[in-house]
Amino acid sequence: MEEIILNQFCIGDEFALNEFELEYMETKTDKNGIDYDYFKYTGNLFNEKTREVILVYNCDILRGVFIFLKAE
Repeated sequence: MEEIILNQFCIGDEFALNEFELEYMETKTDKNGIDYDYFKYTGNLFNEKTREVILVYNCDILRGVFIFLKAE
């Protein structure tokens, strides 16, 4: 299994760091009633194997990153 590290995102980053490269997708509420806003990253991806990156924010703070790879 190959590891891919995207060091351009860091949990705890503010929304303003990427706001012009994000496309809003949806808001989801977890089992504790906390809302999370999901955004598709539309900026340049530095890894050619990466198909899509989804950033998850709560109160304008990055809480999660989902990385989808291209099929081989």
